[in-house]
Amino acid sequence: MLALASGFASASDGAAPQPGPRELLVRFERGASQRDALATVNGTIVERLPVRGLVRVRLDSGTTIASADAALERRPDVVYAEPNDEFELYATPNDTYFGDLWGMQSIAAPLAWDVTTGSDSVVVGVVDSGVDYVHADLADNIWANAGELPANGVDDDANGYVDDVRGWDFHSADADPHDLNGHGTHVAGTIGARGNNGGGVAGVNWRVKLMPLRVGDTMLSGAAIVGALTYACAKGVKVINGSFGSSTFSESIHNAIVACPNTLFVFAAGNSARNNDLLPRYPCADASPNVICVAGTQVGDTLAPFSNWGATTVDLAAPGAGILSTIPGDLLDVFDGTSMASPHVAGAAALVLSRRPALTTSELRNTLLLSVDPKPTLAGAVVTGGRLNLARAVGQEVQPPVGLSASSSTHPVGVWGNRSQVDLSWGGATDASGIGGYSYAFSPLQGFVPDEVKDVEETTTSLTTVLPDGEHWFHVRARDGAGNWGDAVHFGPIRIDTFAPVRPVASSPSHSVGGASPDRIVAAVWSGETDSASGVDGFSFSWSPDRAAAADLTKDVEETTSRTSSARLPVGVWWFNIRVGDNAGNWSDTVSVGPFSIRGSPTACAVPRLRGLTLAGARRLLVKRGCSLGRVSRVRSRRVARGRVVAQRPAPGLRLSRATRIAVVLSRGRR
Repeated sequence: MLALASGFASASDGAAPQPGPRELLVRFERGASQRDALATVNGTIVERLPVRGLVRVRLDSGTTIASADAALERRPDVVYAEPNDEFELYATPNDTYFGDLWGMQSIAAPLAWDVTTGSDSVVVGVVDSGVDYVHADLADNIWANAGELPANGVDDDANGYVDDVRGWDFHSADADPHDLNGHGTHVAGTIGARGNNGGGVAGVNWRVKLMPLRVGDTMLSGAAIVGALTYACAKGVKVINGSFGSSTFSESIHNAIVACPNTLFVFAAGNSARNNDLLPRYPCADASPNVICVAGTQVGDTLAPFSNWGATTVDLAAPGAGILSTIPGDLLDVFDGTSMASPHVAGAAALVLSRRPALTTSELRNTLLLSVDPKPTLAGAVVTGGRLNLARAVGQEVQPPVGLSASSSTHPVGVWGNRSQVDLSWGGATDASGIGGYSYAFSPLQGFVPDEVKDVEETTTSLTTVLPDGEHWFHVRARDGAGNWGDAVHFGPIRIDTFAPVRPVASSPSHSVGGASPDRIVAAVWSGETDSASGVDGFSFSWSPDRAAAADLTKDVEETTSRTSSARLPVGVWWFNIRVGDNAGNWSDTVSVGPFSIRGSPTACAVPRLRGLTLAGARRLLVKRGCSLGRVSRVRSRRVARGRVVAQRPAPGLRLSRATRIAVVLSRGRR
């Protein structure tokens, strides 16, 4: 009996087994020279085992187990060699009624207890009808406020509660959170009835600290619940169980949960046998990331008839029917309800923390959800589709994949493109559990996070898709082999514009369309071009003889330019052609303006009418008509303004030889 108790203590502490003798188990082929073979590794046979050719070998101090094992494995006359390892006893408690705790067997508690049976450093807040803190199966696991001296009438820890040594009664506003109902004591026993103490039952944690927080009897006050949650949070409690609920959402309770992000809140789903997705029960349906909602199962891993469910609002299930646990007065009783399921999960959270106290609240929550046993009867009833597995939870890997990145071979980040087909690829994620797939999504929002539903297997790391015009972000996250999801990687913006810009309106300020001019340099101006997506990026233009033509797709000037002039054009008919491009590479149709007729220099002097022109204007017109300016004289005139032509010689309308000089008379103004 002492050896067994010692074995339990070792296993419950999570300690490694003590190293055994330096021994190997070696099985030889028939006819092998065993002594010669063992002499090569300084080994001696100490026992012949009842399997043909199998012996127990002890090694001298100068030979390591690993080297001897390897040397013997290489020999052809050895079937196998292996260390004579030691094995631990499975930690099954000696509590009187442990055999009646079917729920503990269902969640594989004995296997978990081989790793850890709990820790006094982990505190669970029991927000309920109180706790019988002197119960024989609970007394050793009741939390004590180290900052408070008992029964001295002083608030020693200055937290506003006098003599709160064992928690607080928020219903009666005093320091005695004793249970008058039995519900809270039953819940506390499932979380942490002292295990392996020779009597009663064993909780999920054999060792833990239970903080009694009384908030009522059958009906609980919202104000009392808020006070209890806030009290436990202020004391640094990492896990709080709440086996209560209402159809009414309480902003106050929600705010108390949100204000305590480093605490995991475990709530019962309710006993109305209804869908919480449609008729939610609070606070179980609270969407805060530090809340777990628990349904109840019965023997056989089916949903208990009374239990609420919810494919999106109830996270997992745990045993909740026919649960034996503690009640006031050193007694035990069997209760049904999701109130009994919730403490199995809260206790599991505490047991996990006893072994891995550094887990964040998010990691702790993921540990419980990722480690469930999937059950066909729970598929579609709870988010995970499974029932709590304590043994898996204790060792669940919770580190998400890291190193993921994404890229596109067709659409550089932030650059507008006119291809709607997008090629994307991703990779680089690593994880100790391996990569188990990816979830991805497109959205216009940079920070969007894809859901935790696997879209493709880990062998798929690329995607080709067609996206509409606009600005998009590609989001991808990796899932590891243990079910953990890494942070989302956001690639973008991916900018797509497949529409051509609105073409400009063009004209010429120097030449009239369809007219003729000896001026061989044509000016062109344009305006009105627009692009509502990627924006205008410049213009391409050309001068074409005889007829309109398309401008090419090479930018000639930037979008800030709105005019140009031709080179000196040969005599003939010419067109100005222009199109606008956008930042995505789209080009508008060509706009053509013309014809502009360029004629050669005149062969004769067609004398124009010059009266009323300035001297400069007269000179230009004469040149245009093949004439030249002759003698200039001035007279007073009442009818013609100063500086304007009053008369000319020869008279207008004559056709004379080219470059004939035309004399003009300018007005000096009135007499």
